[in-house]
Amino acid sequence: MVKRKQMAATSPQAVPVPPLRQPSDSKLPGLLRFPILVLSSMIASSAMYSLVSQLGTGDLAGVNKRRDEWWEIAAVLGWKATELGLGWWGEYDGWDLASLTMLSHMPYLYLLTTFYAVRPTTLWIGLLVDVLSTYLPFSLLRDSSPIHRSEPSKGEVANRSILNDLNIMIYTSFLAAAVYGVVIYGSFRTWLPGFLIVHFEGLKDLSGAYEAALPGVTVGFLVSGYAAQSFLFRPALGAKPDAHDMQMAEFDAETATLGQTVWYNIWGYSKRSRTLIKRTATLVLVSVMQTGLRTYITIEGVEPVGAAGWAAMWAAAATLVGTVLWWVGDVEGVSN
Repeated sequence: MVKRKQMAATSPQAVPVPPLRQPSDSKLPGLLRFPILVLSSMIASSAMYSLVSQLGTGDLAGVNKRRDEWWEIAAVLGWKATELGLGWWGEYDGWDLASLTMLSHMPYLYLLTTFYAVRPTTLWIGLLVDVLSTYLPFSLLRDSSPIHRSEPSKGEVANRSILNDLNIMIYTSFLAAAVYGVVIYGSFRTWLPGFLIVHFEGLKDLSGAYEAALPGVTVGFLVSGYAAQSFLFRPALGAKPDAHDMQMAEFDAETATLGQTVWYNIWGYSKRSRTLIKRTATLVLVSVMQTGLRTYITIEGVEPVGAAGWAAMWAAAATLVGTVLWWVGDVEGVSN
């Protein structure tokens, strides 16, 4: 039975390691890659939505409102570019951005299938298009991180044997799904139905909230659970110590200045903890912006407060998932 320890603990022997990602094989100039990424992603998304429009997305016509204002179109396109930029300059690979897209786009589609009588096939088709339109351009312009390879080379990642353990992947995926399930189910049973009635005009059915059962809600988030462990838990567990860890290991409270002490208390975490904190913050930010913006702009009858409240619920769920996965990784036998 392992013992818990503080995540901030670091090893004095920690040494800088090579970057996790090998240089890209792309011959395109660096300044052109991001504009090409944005353009190709938008074109792919538009083309795929056009192709699947006859396969299960027609029922959105009764829910979506026309975007006649220029600022609405600019906001949607601008946020799409910003979302891709966060992944590009955040050094994410295709798997990272696919998982982030899955987690941040799910809330909007979940709202439609649960309360607007949109078919579940529409949800999965929409998610597939959103994920593929980000994953494919990223995978062509940037190599995959060793974190997401089935057999990373020795020394490229920390805790390689744990990363390749199928049981741990399954357990952490189920745990993340359960956290999402508990937060959403708890909202269904408390504040959410009344909130939706007040701030969402045109709701077609609230039985999804009143008739929901925790096991069923949790099962519905299994794919989200897998995406959460892929985006949050796996990169954090595989993060190797860096120069920051060495500096924190040398911290001496007796000789440190006030500024050094404050910085140590604020950000004196291990590389693993810092990776998880930053990725959780990114997930919360992207989920709030994507969900709030898309809900308000595209669904007829949604008030700004309603869109913000729906987005805040998912932000709380993402924060709790990150916290629980941080706790899971905080065990002896798992290197920092």
